[in-house]
Amino acid sequence: MATAKIFMIRTRSAIGVLSLAGVTCLVACSNEEQITLGLDDYRIEDYADLSPEDLVQKFNLRESDVAVRDLPGWAPLKKIVVEMPGNEPWENRFERLEFLREGVPGVEFVPVKNLSDAIERGVLADAQATIGLGCSPSTVDAIGPDVRWIQSGSVGLDRCFNTIGEEAERMQNIFRERNILVSSIRDMTKHAIAQHSLTIMLSLLGGMDIHAERQRQHIWGRTTTDVVRDKNLDVEFQDLTLLVVGLGSLGTEVGRLAHALGMRVIATRNTSRSGPDFVDYVGLSDEMFDLAKQADIVFAAVPPTPATLGLFDMKFFEAMKESAYFVSITRLGVIDWEDLK
Repeated sequence: MATAKIFMIRTRSAIGVLSLAGVTCLVACSNEEQITLGLDDYRIEDYADLSPEDLVQKFNLRESDVAVRDLPGWAPLKKIVVEMPGNEPWENRFERLEFLREGVPGVEFVPVKNLSDAIERGVLADAQATIGLGCSPSTVDAIGPDVRWIQSGSVGLDRCFNTIGEEAERMQNIFRERNILVSSIRDMTKHAIAQHSLTIMLSLLGGMDIHAERQRQHIWGRTTTDVVRDKNLDVEFQDLTLLVVGLGSLGTEVGRLAHALGMRVIATRNTSRSGPDFVDYVGLSDEMFDLAKQADIVFAAVPPTPATLGLFDMKFFEAMKESAYFVSITRLGVIDWEDLK
């Protein structure tokens, strides 16, 4: 058994079509320049009157070396199938598409509830693009031959390219042979996910799990057992160290927020030791065990790859402090669940 005190949290972000407003510029700019989508925030009233140049400046979009119009097999988009997730009644979701329809006249946007709905209605057969339906084998097998662009509703594209074995090769061949452009919503939701992750950290540091249990049991005073359990709660943020394993865009944002509260931030990344000024030390991936010994909180934000499969195992958990917390936003396969038990 690992000696470290592990408190595993999985956070999940529901991504709506509202975050995908960059399609306006992709369609409108397809005859001018290629851009990479990277929206950090969204307000529907901001988009109706924005030109392609305004979108590039507003959202700090990066220009590609190759224009969309010059991509092999590319043709102007005439029909785009858009997934419309949400808890509100279906008839109340259509206003989300108005800014797209106004910004790109002549393009048909077809809203669907999910992939099954799109297949049942037969709307994918003659579409040139999809938004939010993902890029898993089930989606790729359902799209028509004219699809040239798939906008994933996820931050990562691991479900597109990390499929295992023959299925992975089949998927990659389809994308390559049909020249399908695949894009994600990376950076669009980093602020919301980072704030949610930090809220969880602060709740744990403040002992909210303990206080919630007391409330359920109608215990309003402190007991001897509570005092023992609370021994690590009387700390101040400036006395804490946060280890970010995976200093990408999300890990960097979590580190920025933690530093603003006074925490010392250390991190690892796979490619280099470079990092923003608020990160006290950036180590390579093989240093994470030594850095874990310093951390009061470990935030896992590594992408799922063959190299990170089962990365957080008994060896890592035993390297952590007994009082440390482990907060994860990464895919499930990165954690060895048997060791976590």
